[in-house]
Amino acid sequence: MKSIFDKCKFGDMTLNSRIIRTGLWESQQNDLDAIYGRYDKIASSGVGLVTSELYSIYPKDKFIEHSFRMDSRNFMTMAGKVAEICHSYDVPILGQVEFIKYNRGIDLDIPVNDLTIDDIRKIQSDIIQAAQKLQFAGFDGIQLSIGNNFFLSKFINPYYNQRSDEYGGNVLNRMRLVLELIKVMKDNMDLHISVKVNTFDERKDGFDSAESLEACKLLDKVGVDSIQITRPLSPLYFTKKLSGEKELVDYANKLINSIHTPVIVGGGFNNMNHMNEILNSTSIEFMSMYRPFVCENDFLRNWENGSSDESRCLMCNNCYRTKKSTCYHF
Repeated sequence: MKSIFDKCKFGDMTLNSRIIRTGLWESQQNDLDAIYGRYDKIASSGVGLVTSELYSIYPKDKFIEHSFRMDSRNFMTMAGKVAEICHSYDVPILGQVEFIKYNRGIDLDIPVNDLTIDDIRKIQSDIIQAAQKLQFAGFDGIQLSIGNNFFLSKFINPYYNQRSDEYGGNVLNRMRLVLELIKVMKDNMDLHISVKVNTFDERKDGFDSAESLEACKLLDKVGVDSIQITRPLSPLYFTKKLSGEKELVDYANKLINSIHTPVIVGGGFNNMNHMNEILNSTSIEFMSMYRPFVCENDFLRNWENGSSDESRCLMCNNCYRTKKSTCYHF
């Protein structure tokens, strides 16, 4: 019988459990001790892998007030200490690098279709520099989002991308920016590269599940180290009743049986017994959680010692809506 607390292989990594903590907003940028304390509780709780909160590569990005700026003077100090904390508990950490808007000087929020080839090279270069910073800080890898509603998810989405050059048209062309970027990083850096991908897009004529599967196969072929599947505005899809879980699990099974890359599945999970049931009835091996870690940083400790089997998180989405790294209720 598989358990979420199994020690297991995850590509070249060995994890203490099958649980991946996913970060999102950072509302404590000005309190490094609070950040360190949070990561200490998370890393010591029994988690297998930590993904950081958003790290913003552009100073005028939409969510800059809710993420840690990579150009800030204390970013490397913070990042180095966070990596040190996680490693002290033998927990690897990935830095989550994403952005909403691409700005070209005084021209703000350049649409996907208006990007020049120089703009595309600049985006690739900026992400590579961000990866180099993470590597220098001691991180084990980077997570790049082409999911949710971040900029690169729009670039690969036919709803937004109507380019007529080699970066538009079929799935391969729309994925080209990302595939080129990953190849350069794989050839030049010793980092685990994880990519977050939408299972579908809710817009008509958008990125559907068939295109998502094709995109993931391309990522697998180029050598990405892990794939995390998600949905646009994902916390809003999943209530306490886990609405939409069957569709997500069905997609995950199909994907896992189609590629060699480890797949991380998140879907509003907050009950240990239910998660173990999924592990033993599907092809799923790794599961991510976001809101329960905001509610109670070290809740996994109670699960592992048997004092509880469900997070006290109310799944109210207040942390998501208000863009906080702390819980409203607890």
